Amino acid sequence: MLDSIDKAQTRIACLDDEAQVLLLLENALSDYQVRPFSSYEAFMDDLVGSSPQCILLDVDISRTDISGYDVCRQLRQNTATQYTPIIFVSGKDELDSRLEGYSAGADDFVCKPFDIDELQAKVSRAVVHQAYNSGLESAVDNARQTAFEAMTHSAEQGEITRFIEQAGSCSHAQPLLELLVSTLKNFGLNSVVADWSKRSSATFASHQPETRPLEAELLQNCRYGRRIIEMERRMVVNFDQVSVLIKNTPWQEPERYGRVKDHLCVLLSAMNERLVALQKEKKLHQQTLLLQVVGELRDSLNSLQQQQEGRWQEAGQTVDDLELELKEEVTLLNLDADQERHLQALVRGHVEKLSLCYRNACDVQEELQPVLSGLEQVVNASG
Repeated sequence: MLDSIDKAQTRIACLDDEAQVLLLLENALSDYQVRPFSSYEAFMDDLVGSSPQCILLDVDISRTDISGYDVCRQLRQNTATQYTPIIFVSGKDELDSRLEGYSAGADDFVCKPFDIDELQAKVSRAVVHQAYNSGLESAVDNARQTAFEAMTHSAEQGEITRFIEQAGSCSHAQPLLELLVSTLKNFGLNSVVADWSKRSSATFASHQPETRPLEAELLQNCRYGRRIIEMERRMVVNFDQVSVLIKNTPWQEPERYGRVKDHLCVLLSAMNERLVALQKEKKLHQQTLLLQVVGELRDSLNSLQQQQEGRWQEAGQTVDDLELELKEEVTLLNLDADQERHLQALVRGHVEKLSLCYRNACDVQEELQPVLSGLEQVVNASG
């Protein structure tokens, strides 16, 4: 640890009202960056910006209203110096003086006239201890930050999972757009989402009550650009069926910014697939309805054909009855054989013509079969 400390960059603040003592301290600690003060006020003012790694204090300073012990207590109450090593350098070597110094918050005690080796050893130990504590505190902060980022990442993954689960139950595009806007809001992102799945016109959704025309125009212009278009605070992410405009990207936070881009690609990929699935579901539903209509039409035609067949049989029976009655009536007319045959042939000829017309009119299935076949082909092709 000592080898890793740059003494020339290590600041030692010294407060003593004797100029000779300050000079001795500077010479003894020449490897360090020593800042000597004979004035309490100057010493306290300098602490605001210097942040020393070690402080040397005299017990008796040139003020009647404050002692070195009081200064030590003040330093311990200051957040900037509450953990900074403090060493008393004093001419008082009594046990009571030492105990009062430790009670005030000092870390060590050097008696005047001091031994240079002892002073250097105690300062070195204090600096090493300070560096160790700073490193430990930094490690704790890093661990805390890592844990926070892990929890944040876990929460963000949970939001993505929730979106994918809820997106699967959306049966229309508009609720899906609103779900994406809501999910992005949970990420702290203000967004405008565009749905391109309807070829006739685009549909927009925003975290605001209405989508601004300029935002809609920006999405239209960026639609066929790169997958991700970055504009510092703004970002556009494009997929075939959907695009999103993020208006407040954390572009000044590199780690979070990178996560946001990854999350956006995952969310929009899932959104894109769901919009494609909704199109297929809609087309399948339409195809099912068309097939149902074609089936009902075929059933109706079969029923009509059966009715027509029945009527054709009734008409044939009526013709047979007519011919029988005609024969009986002809005998009563006292016609000769030629007249009788002529009359029967005349009637039979007209009856056959009527029968043919009726037969052609009855055969509706044969006429409409090409139409039904064509409809079935259209329905199957649309799938």
